[in-house]
Formats: sequence, C-alpha cells, structure tokens
Amino acid sequence: MAPSASEARRAGAALLLLLAAATGSPQDSYPADITPPPGTRYPCALTALPRGLPGVPEADRDYLNRTYARILRATQAKLVLLKALEEGRAIGSALDRYRDATSGLAARQNGERAPGGLEPFQEDVLTALALQQAFFSKAAALRQAGRGMDEVYSVAEGRQASARLIAAWSRMQARYPGWPPETRDSIYHHLCALDLF
Repeated sequence: MAPSASEARRAGAALLLLLAAATGSPQDSYPADITPPPGTRYPCALTALPRGLPGVPEADRDYLNRTYARILRATQAKLVLLKALEEGRAIGSALDRYRDATSGLAARQNGERAPGGLEPFQEDVLTALALQQAFFSKAAALRQAGRGMDEVYSVAEGRQASARLIAAWSRMQARYPGWPPETRDSIYHHLCALDLF
C-alpha cells in the first residue's frame, strides 16, 4: 500500500532533518550573497569571508566558515529588529522573529565542537549573543513603553555583549597573526557588524 500524502511529507521532512544533522543546516554554510535585509545597512564595511580563508590553518576553516555564517545571520536578524525599534513599529513580531532566528543559531553554535584553542572564542561569541538577546528583550519593552532609543542604548547587556565581541576579536588576532588583510578585515567587520556600538 502506498503511503498517504501526509505520511510522505512527514517522511520527507524526517529525511531533511537527518540530512541537516549530518551535513549541517544550509544556514550554517557561508552564503554567496551577504546583502543586508531590505531597508537596513551594516554599520561597518562588512565584506564576505574570502574563499579558502587565507592565513587560517585548514583545520580551523570549516569551523570558522560555519561560525561566521551564524554571526552574519545573527547580524541580519539584529538589523531587522533594530529597524523596528528605531521606527517604533511591529516591535513584538520583530522581537519574536529575532528570538527564533538567534535561538536556533545559538543552539547550533553551542553544539559545534570548536577546534582546540578556539573554545574561549566560542564562549565569547555565545555569551555575546545571549547578552544581546537579553538586551533586545529589555529594549523592546522600553520602546513599547514609549521610551527613546537613548534609553534603549543604556541597557547594560548591550555594552556587556560589546565587550565579549571585542574579546572574541582579540582572540582571533592572537590566533592568526600572519593572516592577510582581506581575511583580517572580513573577520573584524563581521564582529563589528554584530556589535551594537
């Protein structure tokens, strides 16, 4: 007896989940197009990760590719929510979408095994993301209560997240002192673009 359409869909969905678990989510692959979401712009000169990550040892490349793809996706989610906060429109739905996106990214990053020596970098990135999530929860409540963006940017978790991103950058610099400018600048600007300040 042939499976029903709903059984076939469930089986197909299960297969996709197994493939994603085995190969990583498509969102975890660094994208060819890094264009910011419509109506937003990156706060710094973000450039795509250079192919092959020159100056980075081969053993670290796949991890960094996936990690910086997640950083890029978190940045894009941040930009959309910041736009909603600045405009004072659709804040609740923008916060929900941000939480969904960043929770998934954080869960996959947390499940990632960092190459030896990159564990502190991983901890900095995960902590920065958690602090930004806390920042945005408080920021949304402030804006929905009619408070201004100056008050939003005074939420302590925003500065704490920034400090962790600066620490992550310092760890990258120390680990790859001989990398070429194109790799260094791209890595720096990914962390800069995720930052709030």
